[in-house]
Amino acid sequence: VSNSQEPMSFNQYTSLVGVCFLETGLSGAPLCPNGEDVPVTADNVRSFVEQATRFWFDSGIQVQVDAFRAGLNDVFPCECLLAFNRSELREMFCGEDRIEWDEQALLNHMHPTGGLTDKSQTYKFLVAVLLELNQAERSRFLDFVSSCPRLPPGGIAKFHVDVFPDGSATKQGFPRSRACANQLYLPPYTSKEELQDKLHEAMHCSAGHHEQRVRDQ
Repeated sequence: VSNSQEPMSFNQYTSLVGVCFLETGLSGAPLCPNGEDVPVTADNVRSFVEQATRFWFDSGIQVQVDAFRAGLNDVFPCECLLAFNRSELREMFCGEDRIEWDEQALLNHMHPTGGLTDKSQTYKFLVAVLLELNQAERSRFLDFVSSCPRLPPGGIAKFHVDVFPDGSATKQGFPRSRACANQLYLPPYTSKEELQDKLHEAMHCSAGHHEQRVRDQ
């Protein structure tokens, strides 16, 4: 809709925005000769979509795919991968789809250290909180402590986290992680609810920056 609230046609809108035969419609590599000078209209939009799709999934990435294949082939013949289906390859390279753990699994693979023991209240609070997380939150937690939102092939049995007390923080501080080493540092929380709130905020505010400092209120 324009400033006068009059309806716009497709051609009017694409002309106003400046959509043309470039890889994103507005910028990037031309999809055809002199693509930057070919406007997208209702008459040629199908051709634009077809050429953009071909660029994004075929011709535009062919060099990168060939380089990846060559590098992989240096390690082992790519033909070996033909023995596996897509689901098996995804699990081997990306880990398991579902994140399953129970109390005993967490006790076995979340290792208290640095002064924490399996009798420490903070450690017990952590296990209790992790048991209550849904799949999306479990993925967030794994990403926070390991930089990978999935469990490795083999599940929780192939995973570990070292849990340390954070002696420099107060209970108003936030959990922090050293994702490169699968380490989690916990301030001295006095209740499960405190740990739950602070861990939730730390997980959702890290946004991929795992080596975060403790913040005090």
